[in-house]
Amino acid sequence: MQNARRAGTILFTTLALAAAFPLTQGCGGGEATTGSDGSGAGANASGSGGAGGGDCGFTCNQGGNTGQLQIVPPSATIDVIDGVASPVDFNATYNGQEVQPGGWVVDLSSVAGVDGTGIVSASGNVGGLVTLSAQYNGTTATAQVTVNIKKTLNPGGLSQAEIDLLKNPTGGQDASVVWAYPYDGTVFPKGILAPELMWNGGGAGDKYWVHLQGPFTELDVFAVADPPARHQLDPAVWTPLTESGNGGTVDFKVNRLPSGATAATTVIDHDWTIANGSLRGTVYYWANNIGRVMRINPGAGAPEDFLAAAGVTDACSTCHSVSANGSTLILGGDVSTSTFDLLNNAPVMSTTSVGKPVRNWAMPAISPDGSTLIENNAALPGPPGGSDGMWDAQTGAKLTGLGLDGVFLDMPAFAPDGSRIAYVDHATHGLGVYAWDPVTKMASSPTSLVDAGGDPALNCIAFPSVSPDAKWIVYHRGSYPGSLDTRTGPGSLYLASSEQPGVEVRLRQANGDDYPFAAGDRDRNIDYEPTFAPLNAGGYAWVVFTSRRTYGNRLTDSAGNTKQLWVAAIDQNPQPGQDPSHPAFRVPGQDIATWNMRGFWALEPCKQEGEACETGSQCCNQNCDNGICENPDPNGCSQTGNACVEDSDCCDMTASCINGFCSEPPPQ
Repeated sequence: MQNARRAGTILFTTLALAAAFPLTQGCGGGEATTGSDGSGAGANASGSGGAGGGDCGFTCNQGGNTGQLQIVPPSATIDVIDGVASPVDFNATYNGQEVQPGGWVVDLSSVAGVDGTGIVSASGNVGGLVTLSAQYNGTTATAQVTVNIKKTLNPGGLSQAEIDLLKNPTGGQDASVVWAYPYDGTVFPKGILAPELMWNGGGAGDKYWVHLQGPFTELDVFAVADPPARHQLDPAVWTPLTESGNGGTVDFKVNRLPSGATAATTVIDHDWTIANGSLRGTVYYWANNIGRVMRINPGAGAPEDFLAAAGVTDACSTCHSVSANGSTLILGGDVSTSTFDLLNNAPVMSTTSVGKPVRNWAMPAISPDGSTLIENNAALPGPPGGSDGMWDAQTGAKLTGLGLDGVFLDMPAFAPDGSRIAYVDHATHGLGVYAWDPVTKMASSPTSLVDAGGDPALNCIAFPSVSPDAKWIVYHRGSYPGSLDTRTGPGSLYLASSEQPGVEVRLRQANGDDYPFAAGDRDRNIDYEPTFAPLNAGGYAWVVFTSRRTYGNRLTDSAGNTKQLWVAAIDQNPQPGQDPSHPAFRVPGQDIATWNMRGFWALEPCKQEGEACETGSQCCNQNCDNGICENPDPNGCSQTGNACVEDSDCCDMTASCINGFCSEPPPQ
């Protein structure tokens, strides 16, 4: 295997660490085979030896021993009910005789642990499917342990009679309640804060049952909520729901018992999906009503004014761009700082004239490594614009002879892997793409992809962004030129192929075209400025975008003075003619008092050898073993989240190598 070594990149994923046991050669000389889970063709499977011997278990040792090791029972289930569970005592037999193995091991210690005698106990924090392994006399056997988390919370203090009514509704569909947030069909990643449930209608003193059931969880909450009705999910519910297993479908129900009633009604019966991966990057955005570029981690509870911490407070910071590796911020506002070093939190290049800040660039493209810049020539508010070619982002020097001399590009954007540059053609307003060589910094082979079209309501293509695998480009469409300005013009998200001209699909689910918004048509056609996260997570690409839609019943300004960042999952492998998007969720932790827009997802500073990690893509050497950044085995395969060059480099045969890292498949 040849590992890609690109320092400073971080994958937004969750790494599942599995214990590896060497499988010995079959008695007859043939090599032992393993199932897709790496443990053999079953929990205690046996197979046939090679030509030199008779039948024997796949766990035979190389000395020709035909003994078979088995774990009894071969499978078991542990239900953790409100934090209480009984352990399971496993035994091992060798040729039918009970033995004491030399070692018992589980592959997911966060879910369950095992002692030296084979007693398995659930951690009680998260559920999942655990592989228990034992070794004896040079052989290995496995068993499966399913851990389920079942929990009931009753913050409303409901009586058992009220609980029974809520769990057995006889009043039919509730006509007085309109669900507001989150949306049915939303795909949530791991590692973010729990959403606040919001709905309109109902009455004071109404009681509710919130039921969430995932592959390894069953969680019940009984609460009282007065209009405007809300319930913030407790981490004791959200953490096991999202962190148990490898993601999957969540059945989400809410029932209502009106105050004084004797029959409960059904409010909603929705489905969510939990992706098998976490978003661990940082989103940089502009809070434009306070004139500040801020940043927020999707798992954080509040944004950070990092520029103020570095002393950049002289004026309005705006018209920004961020390199995919998280090293460089470009500012185009009324501040003296033009280039800012995000790794060291310090200005790099500042420009003033007669004591006043000078705008060098406005919303330019910045290469993934932060070295090279392409000016944005779109007719946007604010100078300078009107510049051709490339620039050195660190020094401000003009770069020539690199394929863009005399070329004016509107809203250019680099692919996270540095292979392409998407742009809007300044003359035709159509979408196009250049090939880009990050070593020679040469742009070549301009290709037209999608025409602006003749529909005056959709003839503006704006703010393209390239997917982590460089195969797709997301952007918003609206009317030209109004949709260049997210304050007043319409906007809807679209996706186009960067490889096949003419392939375009409207992202109906992300837009909410067909969704029964609580605010109705007020929330349609007001989505803008989409940006792909640099790496996939959990089988999806992720897009952060600006939207003026309402946020539940927390942010409902009827005049449209709402602007927040939202995130939508995009299927990792879009199918021709099908919408690959899913309903969006609002980025948690934002300040609802600010108008937040133009989000850029960037990576975090990489960790040095010996530092703690959750995935290899957090490490400068791009390899995480047992929670520590360690140098990779040049002869080994790459675990999920570690560096790769092609799919076959990944240990998980269902994983894909995307932008240099093994990425999880979608949940099944």
